[in-house]
Amino acid sequence: MVVQSGGPTAVINSSLVGLVTAIRKKVDIPIYGAKGGLQGLVHNTFVRLDSLSEQQLNKIKYTPGALLGTCRLKVGEQHLKHIIETLKALNVRYFFYIGGNGSMHVAHQISMYARKSNYDLYTIGIPKSIDNDLNLIDHSPGYASAAKFLISCTRDITFDINSYERPKKVTILETMGRNTGWLAAACSLAANSQSNCQQLIYIPEIAFHMEQCLESIERNNNNDCHTLLIVAEGIRDKNETLIASDNLLFDALDRPKLGGVSYILKQQIHQNLGISTRYIDTSIWQRCCTSCLSMIDVEEAYTLGIKAWEAVQKGNNNVMVTLIRQEGTTYIPIYGTVSLKKVVDIEKHFPIQWYDQTTNTIKEMFSSYLTPLLDGDVSPIQENFLETTVSL
Repeated sequence: MVVQSGGPTAVINSSLVGLVTAIRKKVDIPIYGAKGGLQGLVHNTFVRLDSLSEQQLNKIKYTPGALLGTCRLKVGEQHLKHIIETLKALNVRYFFYIGGNGSMHVAHQISMYARKSNYDLYTIGIPKSIDNDLNLIDHSPGYASAAKFLISCTRDITFDINSYERPKKVTILETMGRNTGWLAAACSLAANSQSNCQQLIYIPEIAFHMEQCLESIERNNNNDCHTLLIVAEGIRDKNETLIASDNLLFDALDRPKLGGVSYILKQQIHQNLGISTRYIDTSIWQRCCTSCLSMIDVEEAYTLGIKAWEAVQKGNNNVMVTLIRQEGTTYIPIYGTVSLKKVVDIEKHFPIQWYDQTTNTIKEMFSSYLTPLLDGDVSPIQENFLETTVSL
């Protein structure tokens, strides 16, 4: 049984294809997919993935969005009981969960409940997260492609901003990332020291001070420079209060729905400085842009799907497949597994030693981390199939 859950990414389907391909090469068994994420398990809505053709799998590998569908669902004991009963009825012994932090938590819950129920079930988590906040992995599949998209956006926006000589303006670019600044930091790779547009980057790991931000913008304006303000959706003040905390809504997992901080900053800049300000929120485009897919990202997600099947064949259970970076000047990923217990409920934050709190910019060492993950253009491959989609 395979489940996709949480926010989709540009490469979540690549892991699905890697897994299905690896299984079919070794054994001839039914491979079920839960339609609509956990909802499929709760409502017994399944599709057969072992019937997909090689041509279909090749299309799916390079297609963003969750092929099986996804959702966010707060899991209780009744859900767990039903899920285990369903898996028993189908004689499912291998359970693969593709997702982020919340998904790894649910995978661990299902594994523990299966053990409590004396049901022999191998549970493997397959990581994905554009936020790059999963613990015990160098970087999460989906992050590199989202970062590549934001770098491209930032570079293009900067060209546009520099087209205007006067008056000097402020442009705000809001990124996803929840409680981490990995995506906002990626925009730093588009910075140009020769540009007449100065970047200011704010991340959740460092308390946001409105007065300091306004002073920096005013200083840029007095120095005859435009300002490109890059803000992560989850920035907070010194009291850990979200900057965009007014009228806060919550999702199905009781987590705050983030977003909207750029509008609040626009209002503050206009009221306090009177400087012309506009804001840009690329929203879900960050996680589904086909033209900015990183080939490294696609292949690593695909390989992690393969490694998930290899993990159960080696007797692993209640683990997440992962990758680390081999030391050296050449980027080489090394694949392995980590206990789900060590992954759940832990967020991997952007290293504050990579952030300059005085200038609100990202240090060069981060560029060395991210640059190798951006390689490869998949556009020539995509042209063969993006006009058609695979329906299940």
